[in-house]
Amino acid sequence: MSVGGPTVLARLARGGLAAIDWTAGALIVLAMATMTTVVAVQVGLRYGLNQSLDWADEVSRLAFVWAVFLAIPLGVKRGSHVGMELLTGWLPGSARRGLFRGVALLAMALMVVVAWQAAILARDQWDEPMSTLDVSVGLFMLPLAIGAVHSVLHLLAGLVSGEPGRAVTAVE
Repeated sequence: MSVGGPTVLARLARGGLAAIDWTAGALIVLAMATMTTVVAVQVGLRYGLNQSLDWADEVSRLAFVWAVFLAIPLGVKRGSHVGMELLTGWLPGSARRGLFRGVALLAMALMVVVAWQAAILARDQWDEPMSTLDVSVGLFMLPLAIGAVHSVLHLLAGLVSGEPGRAVTAVE
Protein backbone atom coordinates (compact mmCIF):
# COMPACT_ATOMS: atom_id res chain seq x y z
CA MET A 1 0.00 0.00 0.00
CA SER A 2 1.15 3.46 -0.77
CA VAL A 3 0.54 6.33 1.59
CA GLY A 4 -1.80 9.00 0.25
CA GLY A 5 -2.48 7.26 -3.07
CA PRO A 6 -4.32 4.30 -4.46
CA THR A 7 -3.07 0.86 -3.58
CA VAL A 8 -1.31 -1.34 -6.10
CA LEU A 9 -4.43 -3.51 -6.28
CA ALA A 10 -6.63 -0.46 -6.98
CA ARG A 11 -4.27 0.71 -9.75
CA LEU A 12 -4.24 -2.78 -11.28
CA ALA A 13 -8.03 -2.98 -11.13
CA ARG A 14 -8.37 0.45 -12.73
CA GLY A 15 -5.87 -0.53 -15.43
CA GLY A 16 -7.66 -3.82 -16.06
CA LEU A 17 -11.01 -2.07 -16.37
CA ALA A 18 -9.45 0.49 -18.73
CA ALA A 19 -8.16 -2.39 -20.89
CA ILE A 20 -11.64 -3.95 -20.94
CA ASP A 21 -13.09 -0.56 -21.90
CA TRP A 22 -10.58 -0.16 -24.74
CA THR A 23 -11.34 -3.67 -26.02
CA ALA A 24 -15.09 -3.00 -25.86
CA GLY A 25 -14.58 0.28 -27.74
CA ALA A 26 -12.57 -1.44 -30.45
CA LEU A 27 -15.21 -4.17 -30.80
CA ILE A 28 -17.96 -1.53 -31.00
CA VAL A 29 -16.12 0.25 -33.82
CA LEU A 30 -15.62 -3.08 -35.61
CA ALA A 31 -19.29 -4.04 -35.18
CA MET A 32 -20.51 -0.65 -36.41
CA ALA A 33 -18.14 -0.75 -39.39
CA THR A 34 -19.33 -4.26 -40.23
CA MET A 35 -22.97 -3.29 -39.95
CA THR A 36 -22.52 -0.14 -42.04
CA THR A 37 -20.53 -1.93 -44.73
CA VAL A 38 -22.91 -4.89 -45.00
CA VAL A 39 -26.01 -2.65 -45.15
CA ALA A 40 -24.39 -0.33 -47.74
CA VAL A 41 -23.36 -3.26 -49.93
CA GLN A 42 -26.80 -4.84 -49.56
CA VAL A 43 -28.55 -1.61 -50.58
CA GLY A 44 -26.17 -1.12 -53.51
CA LEU A 45 -26.68 -4.66 -54.74
CA ARG A 46 -30.43 -4.57 -54.31
CA TYR A 47 -31.09 -1.25 -56.02
CA GLY A 48 -28.14 -1.22 -58.42
CA LEU A 49 -27.99 -4.81 -59.64
CA ASN A 50 -31.29 -6.28 -58.43
CA GLN A 51 -29.27 -8.80 -56.39
CA SER A 52 -29.27 -9.61 -52.70
CA LEU A 53 -27.06 -11.14 -50.03
CA ASP A 54 -29.01 -13.78 -48.10
CA TRP A 55 -26.94 -13.32 -44.95
CA ALA A 56 -26.83 -9.50 -44.86
CA ASP A 57 -29.82 -9.10 -42.55
CA GLU A 58 -28.50 -11.52 -39.92
CA VAL A 59 -24.94 -10.19 -40.00
CA SER A 60 -26.05 -6.55 -39.73
CA ARG A 61 -28.49 -7.38 -36.92
CA LEU A 62 -25.83 -9.36 -35.05
CA ALA A 63 -23.31 -6.51 -35.42
CA PHE A 64 -25.92 -4.03 -34.16
CA VAL A 65 -26.71 -6.16 -31.10
CA TRP A 66 -23.01 -6.51 -30.27
CA ALA A 67 -22.41 -2.76 -30.66
CA VAL A 68 -25.37 -1.78 -28.47
CA PHE A 69 -24.78 -4.18 -25.60
CA LEU A 70 -21.02 -3.60 -25.49
CA ALA A 71 -21.61 0.17 -25.40
CA ILE A 72 -23.95 0.15 -22.39
CA PRO A 73 -21.16 -0.28 -19.79
CA LEU A 74 -19.23 2.61 -21.34
CA GLY A 75 -22.32 4.76 -20.74
CA VAL A 76 -22.44 3.52 -17.14
CA LYS A 77 -18.79 4.52 -16.74
CA ARG A 78 -19.41 8.05 -18.01
CA GLY A 79 -22.75 8.49 -16.28
CA SER A 80 -24.33 9.25 -19.63
CA HIS A 81 -27.48 7.15 -19.33
CA VAL A 82 -30.75 8.94 -18.68
CA GLY A 83 -31.09 9.98 -15.07
CA MET A 84 -33.56 11.93 -13.00
CA GLU A 85 -32.02 14.62 -10.81
CA LEU A 86 -35.18 16.23 -9.51
CA LEU A 87 -34.75 14.72 -6.04
CA THR A 88 -30.98 14.36 -5.88
CA GLY A 89 -30.32 18.03 -6.58
CA TRP A 90 -32.04 18.96 -3.32
CA LEU A 91 -30.24 16.40 -1.16
CA PRO A 92 -27.09 17.17 0.84
CA GLY A 93 -23.89 15.53 -0.42
CA SER A 94 -23.86 12.67 2.08
CA ALA A 95 -27.47 11.71 1.31
CA ARG A 96 -26.76 11.97 -2.43
CA ARG A 97 -23.78 9.62 -2.09
CA GLY A 98 -25.85 7.20 -0.02
CA LEU A 99 -28.63 7.23 -2.60
CA PHE A 100 -26.06 6.63 -5.35
CA ARG A 101 -24.64 3.67 -3.46
CA GLY A 102 -28.09 2.16 -2.93
CA VAL A 103 -29.08 2.58 -6.57
CA ALA A 104 -25.71 1.23 -7.71
CA LEU A 105 -26.21 -1.87 -5.54
CA LEU A 106 -29.67 -2.41 -7.03
CA ALA A 107 -28.31 -1.90 -10.56
CA MET A 108 -25.50 -4.36 -9.85
CA ALA A 109 -28.02 -6.96 -8.65
CA LEU A 110 -30.09 -6.42 -11.79
CA MET A 111 -27.03 -6.74 -14.04
CA VAL A 112 -26.00 -9.97 -12.30
CA VAL A 113 -29.45 -11.42 -13.00
CA VAL A 114 -29.32 -10.19 -16.62
CA ALA A 115 -25.85 -11.70 -17.14
CA TRP A 116 -26.89 -14.99 -15.58
CA GLN A 117 -30.09 -15.28 -17.63
CA ALA A 118 -28.35 -14.20 -20.86
CA ALA A 119 -25.66 -16.83 -20.28
CA ILE A 120 -28.34 -19.48 -19.76
CA LEU A 121 -30.15 -18.42 -22.95
CA ALA A 122 -26.89 -18.36 -24.93
CA ARG A 123 -26.07 -21.88 -23.71
CA ASP A 124 -29.57 -23.16 -24.47
CA GLN A 125 -29.52 -21.67 -27.98
CA TRP A 126 -25.92 -22.54 -28.82
CA ASP A 127 -26.82 -25.61 -30.91
CA GLU A 128 -29.40 -23.68 -32.95
CA PRO A 129 -27.91 -22.22 -36.17
CA MET A 130 -29.02 -18.98 -37.76
CA SER A 131 -31.17 -19.43 -40.84
CA THR A 132 -28.62 -18.15 -43.38
CA LEU A 133 -25.33 -18.62 -41.54
CA ASP A 134 -23.73 -21.65 -39.96
CA VAL A 135 -23.22 -19.88 -36.62
CA SER A 136 -25.12 -20.08 -33.37
CA VAL A 137 -28.19 -18.03 -32.51
CA GLY A 138 -26.62 -17.87 -29.05
CA LEU A 139 -24.29 -15.18 -30.42
CA PHE A 140 -27.19 -12.75 -30.00
CA MET A 141 -27.27 -13.38 -26.22
CA LEU A 142 -23.51 -13.40 -25.63
CA PRO A 143 -22.99 -9.60 -25.83
CA LEU A 144 -25.84 -9.10 -23.36
CA ALA A 145 -24.05 -11.30 -20.82
CA ILE A 146 -20.69 -9.63 -21.50
CA GLY A 147 -22.16 -6.12 -21.30
CA ALA A 148 -23.95 -6.91 -18.05
CA VAL A 149 -20.77 -8.21 -16.41
CA HIS A 150 -18.83 -5.20 -17.70
CA SER A 151 -21.56 -2.91 -16.28
CA VAL A 152 -21.22 -4.63 -12.89
CA LEU A 153 -17.50 -3.83 -12.94
CA HIS A 154 -18.18 -0.13 -13.59
CA LEU A 155 -20.90 0.00 -10.94
CA LEU A 156 -18.51 -1.65 -8.49
CA ALA A 157 -15.82 0.90 -9.36
CA GLY A 158 -18.36 3.65 -8.69
CA LEU A 159 -19.24 2.09 -5.35
CA VAL A 160 -15.59 1.91 -4.35
CA SER A 161 -14.95 5.51 -5.35
CA GLY A 162 -18.29 6.65 -3.90
CA GLU A 163 -18.99 8.77 -6.97
CA PRO A 164 -21.18 8.10 -9.98
CA GLY A 165 -19.69 8.35 -13.45
CA ARG A 166 -19.38 11.92 -14.63
CA ALA A 167 -21.53 12.77 -17.62
CA VAL A 168 -19.65 14.51 -20.39
CA THR A 169 -21.56 17.46 -21.77
CA ALA A 170 -21.29 19.11 -25.16
CA VAL A 171 -19.56 22.09 -23.54
CA GLU A 172 -16.62 19.95 -22.47
